[in-house]
Amino acid sequence: MSWRFDNRPVATIVLIGACVLVFLYQMTLSGLENGRFIYQTGLIPIRLLGDAELPPTLDTIPAWATVVTSMFVHSGVAHIIVNMIVLVSFGTLIEAMLGRMRYLIIYFLAGAAGGLVHAFVMPTSEAPVIGASGAISGIMAAAFLAAPKMRILLFIVPMPFYVAIFLILGAHAVAIVTDWEPGIAWWAHLGGFAAGALLFVLLRPPPRRAVPFT
Repeated sequence: MSWRFDNRPVATIVLIGACVLVFLYQMTLSGLENGRFIYQTGLIPIRLLGDAELPPTLDTIPAWATVVTSMFVHSGVAHIIVNMIVLVSFGTLIEAMLGRMRYLIIYFLAGAAGGLVHAFVMPTSEAPVIGASGAISGIMAAAFLAAPKMRILLFIVPMPFYVAIFLILGAHAVAIVTDWEPGIAWWAHLGGFAAGALLFVLLRPPPRRAVPFT
């Protein structure tokens, strides 16, 4: 397969910049104000899928729009740092391989899929889901399919990508079964990962046939 590489990761930089700017804005808010902001912008399953409504002071963004706005909001410093490190690690690769438009399609559709999967699994949940994890999981899945034997660092331990993916997906399965860290949207990660893998298969350039010399 022949890939077209572009060494200017403009889309990745813009996505990271948007997330960082939103987080810097959150840091200017008081604890109560930030909580309100999270309820305004986060994806709330019972609101998205049911008839639940927020108080008028919080109901400033349509429920359907929070599928997107929730991707740019983070809960804390560790949350955004981890997400941005993963995004710059794999996003630059996929942006270079597929081009910015296809890369952004995977990012946003995987993020939306992750949020919707979480909502359908937990339709009565009143807790807002925030973070770019679903979208980034989709980008990670695309990177894995593009280069499964690439060596990466998982918690500073070097290993082949396919081993890391096995460990990551296994950890998610254990977390879901044991209800470990229920505050983390594990299903959103898995939904984003599955969507990213499917989208990469659909959007990757077709292999080029060699043309014989004549």
